[in-house]
Formats: sequence, C-alpha cells, structure tokens
Amino acid sequence: MTDEKPLQGLEHEEKIKKCPDCGSKDLGYKDEERYCKKCGLVFD
Repeated sequence: MTDEKPLQGLEHEEKIKKCPDCGSKDLGYKDEERYCKKCGLVFD
C-alpha cells in the first residue's frame, strides 16, 4: 500500500503557487486564510 493521499494533500497545501480555479498567481493571505485576489477563491 502507498500513502499517496496524505502526501498529496500536504504537497497541495504547502505548494499552492496559483489558483486552481482561475490560474492566477496573485494570492493573498488574510485572517489565517489563503485566497486568490483575482477570483476570490479561498483555499483550505
């Protein structure tokens, strides 16, 4: 068995460089949440 899911989740959280929704690299951080400044998508 492999532990791909937890590793992928960790990589996704730490390596968000662009918005998965609109592709913008203009990201912000406010109130302990990372978000896209272009479309407003909030990342968990």
